[in-house]
Amino acid sequence: MTENISNQEIQTQQADAVKPECSRDAGDIHTETPEGEPPSGNAGDDGENGGWMRLIIDANPLYLMSVLLMIAGLYLVNGAASENAVGVGTVAGFFGVQNVYEIVLVAMAIYLLRTGTNSRHGKLLLFFVMVFLADLTFYQVRIAVMDRSWGFTLSTFYLVLGAVKVWAVFTWLEIKIRWERLVYPLMAFATIYYAPNYIYSVIDSTGSGNSGMPFSGQVDVYMIWLVAAAIQLPVIVANWRKSSLEEAEPNPYVGDATTFSWALLLFPFAILPFQLEKNVMADATAGNPAIGKLTFVYLPYLLAGVFFFQSFFRTQIAKIYSINVYDATVLIGLTLFALFTARSDEIGNGLSTINWYLIFGAHLVVALTRRNLVCAGFLGLVAIRYFGLGIKTAAGNIYEYGRTLSTTTWAALLMAGSFVSLGLGFLLSIGTKKLRKS
Repeated sequence: MTENISNQEIQTQQADAVKPECSRDAGDIHTETPEGEPPSGNAGDDGENGGWMRLIIDANPLYLMSVLLMIAGLYLVNGAASENAVGVGTVAGFFGVQNVYEIVLVAMAIYLLRTGTNSRHGKLLLFFVMVFLADLTFYQVRIAVMDRSWGFTLSTFYLVLGAVKVWAVFTWLEIKIRWERLVYPLMAFATIYYAPNYIYSVIDSTGSGNSGMPFSGQVDVYMIWLVAAAIQLPVIVANWRKSSLEEAEPNPYVGDATTFSWALLLFPFAILPFQLEKNVMADATAGNPAIGKLTFVYLPYLLAGVFFFQSFFRTQIAKIYSINVYDATVLIGLTLFALFTARSDEIGNGLSTINWYLIFGAHLVVALTRRNLVCAGFLGLVAIRYFGLGIKTAAGNIYEYGRTLSTTTWAALLMAGSFVSLGLGFLLSIGTKKLRKS
């Protein structure tokens, strides 16, 4: 009996040892976060019983209020600049304040993420940095309008500083650097910064700036959209066979580094066409109203965009449809878009021809690398069509040439043809001698 009592006491002590520590005052159970897991920033979360206070703390509206106040101040200066109430030096000074603000945001975000104080708030601050990098305050556009030299200089400075900020985030948060994931966002931001500067320079050198040289702008606008499409190629090529953007990449500070890459790539992908439409197309249309009707300029960006988008959702597309069905559908759709938006004027026809080369090239790449029979069949039909047109053109040229010949010339040609046919017939007879013997 004594042994039974001893065994019961030992079991009771062991059970008490594995119980989590409880607070006598509040009755809360405190558990330690296992080592190796990234901090979630949800320490003290009561789950579904947290209520509105938990939601407010997680969202931290003070950060949003800070950003809105900064944006409001920048818009006020922007408005004063549009009314010529302040000079370009003053506007550039406030632009410098914005850069200091962004540096503070990056530093705070890195601290919150590295220390594990609150990862959610750290990621929120990084998102706000991207909002400023995308020039959604249109500050650089305003500076470019006021002074082209200041515009190019500050755009270059801001781009370099933006690259340093991205490098600091990747370095301090120990995120693996993949060059294709860095080239696109930096080049997208560069396009946002430089494209308005370029268009304003062209307008100043022609059109309203030089009445003797009317502003066309078709080639300039098309080339900007072509560049916006070309900078997507590194991401598309890197994920053509197998998408690394669908693979988790554990990180001790941000959890999954792939999710961070998604934000870094998809945000400029969505913002870039908005910025080009608002700050390039609108201003170019003001210089030449005909540009507003040039829908064919969007085709390069759309063509690259459907494959850029595919890099993020390749597995889902393969499950719902198939990669080949997706490729064939979007390419046939874009082929029809190119057909209906093609131009017949001198400049527009040349640019529309570039669109056709891009479309045929995309069909060819998909047919060869992914064995897409629909794209191969489409190219076959195109080849047959152009071959038929070539035969028709050659026959027409021969007919027109024949009409210019005299009767005696035709007689000489026919007689020469008779001798040629006779000789070929004789060669055929000789060649069949051995066959008849066998």
